[in-house]
Amino acid sequence: MAIADAYATATQYRAAITKSDTGDDTEIDLDLLAVSRYLERRLGRFFNVDASDVTRIYDVGSRGARPPGGHKRLWIDDLSAAPTSVKIDKDNDGLFSDETALASTDYELYPLNAPDGPEARPYTRLDVTAWGDEGSWPHDSRVQIIGKWGWLAVPAAITRAAIHLAGILRLESPRATSRIPDDLGNSIETSPQGQAIVRQLMNAYRRVDI
Repeated sequence: MAIADAYATATQYRAAITKSDTGDDTEIDLDLLAVSRYLERRLGRFFNVDASDVTRIYDVGSRGARPPGGHKRLWIDDLSAAPTSVKIDKDNDGLFSDETALASTDYELYPLNAPDGPEARPYTRLDVTAWGDEGSWPHDSRVQIIGKWGWLAVPAAITRAAIHLAGILRLESPRATSRIPDDLGNSIETSPQGQAIVRQLMNAYRRVDI
């Protein structure tokens, strides 16, 4: 799925709620898109993946390094695979064109083995290695990382949640209340089942740096 796509399709939605009429598919797609963006705001991450490399910059002095681990740890957004390039602005001139990319041996991606197992997860941290040439991320410097951000595949639980929350929003789910809500957040909050879905997802998929 493209980075801005919803986490489910109208076809998947209709199959889940046993709806055969395709006349509402355009509206269903819009509701699924709204629910997908809602989930991203609540969980602090997105679950699609960039189609091509995207450049992001991190400030070591603010978000980057924090104890434990000192300046050996750099927290990043969800990175779907090993980066194409990692550079440090060592002369603090705001430019990376004059910097040399780090060798892959200079840093290690965490969590280790993140893409392995039944559900591939992204990398969320770069640690300077003891066997590399850097020693630490320079304090108050910036790091440029080029790669594909997000998740390799949308988790099945996220797809199901998007479908069921859209059903609550559209009052087409047994989990919906009879009250007509005035916006997306209220439509979910008026349903105890909707609240439960969000709580479960926040426990399992919410972005937390530790």
